[in-house]
Order: sequence, then C-alpha cells, then structure tokens
Amino acid sequence: MTRWRRTSLYWRLLISYLLVVGVASLTLYLASEALAPTFFDWHLEHMGWSAVMPRGMMPDLEATLSGAHARAMQQAVLWGVLASAVVAGALSLFIAGRITSPLRQMQRASRRIAAGSYGERLPVATSDEIGQLASAFNDMARSLADTEERRVELLANVAHEFRTPLSSLYGYLEGIEDGHFAASPETLRACRRQVGRLEHLVDDLSLLSRVEAGQVRIAPEAADVGRIMEQSVAAALPEATSKGVTLRVEHPSAPLLVHADVQRTGQILANLLANAVRHTPSGGDVVVRAHVRPDAAADVVVEVVDTGEGVPAEVLPHVFTRFYRGDKARGRETGSGSGIGLTIAKHFVEAQGGRIGVESTPGVGSRFWFTLPRADQSLDASFTPFIAN
Repeated sequence: MTRWRRTSLYWRLLISYLLVVGVASLTLYLASEALAPTFFDWHLEHMGWSAVMPRGMMPDLEATLSGAHARAMQQAVLWGVLASAVVAGALSLFIAGRITSPLRQMQRASRRIAAGSYGERLPVATSDEIGQLASAFNDMARSLADTEERRVELLANVAHEFRTPLSSLYGYLEGIEDGHFAASPETLRACRRQVGRLEHLVDDLSLLSRVEAGQVRIAPEAADVGRIMEQSVAAALPEATSKGVTLRVEHPSAPLLVHADVQRTGQILANLLANAVRHTPSGGDVVVRAHVRPDAAADVVVEVVDTGEGVPAEVLPHVFTRFYRGDKARGRETGSGSGIGLTIAKHFVEAQGGRIGVESTPGVGSRFWFTLPRADQSLDASFTPFIAN
C-alpha cells in the first residue's frame, strides 16, 4: 500500500484504466462463453430444420454447428478483446497524459516559485477542475508576487526611515568629535530627539507586526465614545497648542455607547489626531465628532476633520499604506511621523468590525472617518461643543 501511494499519478491512472479494461474484457469473454451456446441452441431449435431434415441427421448437424459456432465465437471474442485492449490502452495513455500534464507543469512552476521566480503563471485551457486549479495557482502566484514586492518595499522604507535620524545623529556626534559643535544642552537635546524618533519608529514597527500577525488582543466592551474622544483630544492638546491649532470635540449630549476596545479606539483617534495636527497650519481647526450613520442605525461614525493642506486625489487610495506619505519631502524635513500610524489605525478599526476612510480637498482640509458597532439604540441628536485650546 505504501509503495502504491508513492507511485506517480500518471502510472496510477494508467494502471487503473488498464484494470478496468481487463475486467471488462474478462467479463465479456466469460459471458460469451456461458451464454452463446444456450442462445445458439435456442435459435437453432426455432429455425424449423426438424421438419425438413431426416430425423437421424439432426443430432449430428446440431453438434457440428454448435462446435463451429463455439470456435468462431472464441476467436471473435479473443480478437475483439485484443483489439479493444490495444485501443483502450492507447486511449488510457492519452487521457492519463492529458490529466497529469498540467499537474506536472504546476509542479515545475511551484518549484520555480519556491526558488524566487514569482512571475510564473500557468495556462488555463479548460474550465473544469484542472482549469480551476490552474487559475487558483495563478492567483496564489500573484499574491506571493505582491507580498514579495511589499516586503522589498517595506525593507527599503524601513531602511530609509532609519537612515534619516541616524544620519542626523551621526552628524551631531561627528561634529562634537571634531570640535565643530559643543556638547551643549541644545545639541544633546537634538540628539535625544533623533533617538526618540528611532525609538518611536521601532515601537510602531513592533506594534504593526503584531497587529498584522493577529497577536494584538481586542477586548470590546460597551463604552461612551464621547469620553474616548475627550481623552484623546486631551492627550493631543499639548502638540496642538504648541502649533497654534484649536481642537474641538462634538458629540451627543447623551452618552453614545459603542461596542469597542477602549484602548485600541484611543490609539486610532491618537493616530488620526496626530496626522490632522501635523498637516494643519497655525490658526487652523481640528474637529472630532461622532454620530449615528443615517443608512445604518447600528453603526456609529467617528470623524476627525481638519482645515489643513488636504490630500491630492491621486494620493487618497494610498494614505493607509505603510510608510506612504503624500508629501514625502515635508515628512523628511520635519522628522515627524513614522509613516505607519494610519496603517495601524486601519488594522484596529477592521479588527473591531468597522470601516475606515478619508475624504479630502487640497487646500481646504481632510475628513478621516471610521465606524464602530453601536451598543445601544438611544441617542440625543443635539451636539454640545467642547473646545480645547
């Protein structure tokens, strides 16, 4: 049995076909041997020869005819079985080859993919199970190619993100070594900022890897979304104040309960607020509000709206892609943001069963929104502004 399992599919199919041919041929031969004499004698008796032939000649004639018929039948059946075995064998070779050929192609292509050739594709010539398997194989190959492309891009982005603060830090240390800079508190603070940026990037990368691997625990509970918004705004207030940006919270006067993980939802808002404040000039506004979706009463929409620089239309599809920046030069110069905060926010929203999106007009501002499942059905539609400045 173990040896049979190790035999290739081609030979297993061929042997199976030949066994079927052999069993059918043997059945045909045995059936003809058993039934042909009986049918022959019956037909001979009903031909009416006994009325025209002398009585003594009939037994000899019947014996002679029966023997001749039996020999003729044996020869005909044996030659027929031989001819059918040859034809069936050739047909079995052809069918087994047609079935196993695409599987062998798939085997060779999978080995090339395993060696790093992600451009391999199989021809899809049929719509049967083999064709569907080839189509699924091509989908898998495309997915692997996309994953590899993202991996290479991620490594390049990570290297670039690390290179900027490391180059700055190296420049400060080299300047101190050569005597161009004094080890003053200002210089040390600048070095500390670059170290802090590296630490923040490492923390974000670690969090993102755990989120994408499904290792971050989501513990949803009934919580007041208004309280989560106020706490998030309070945390973002120092950065907004230093930049001259006003933060406002608008939420229903009555508690609006959502079924969400409080800590993760706070991280979502923190990332969205940091992004909004970063791209809003001095004197601008950032508003955080919540309301029930009019087309889905079971969902609560949380919005972060700013009066910042906006996002170009061609950039909108990529804002939640890791390390993507619409204005790369600005991000590099300011040294702010790791480029994966929005990616983390997207993962946390989707892990809680919600959706996230963005609408923006360049020069006017942006509106980032995400949904959370509602935990109750009571809501006061009036908004009470809460201003933090």
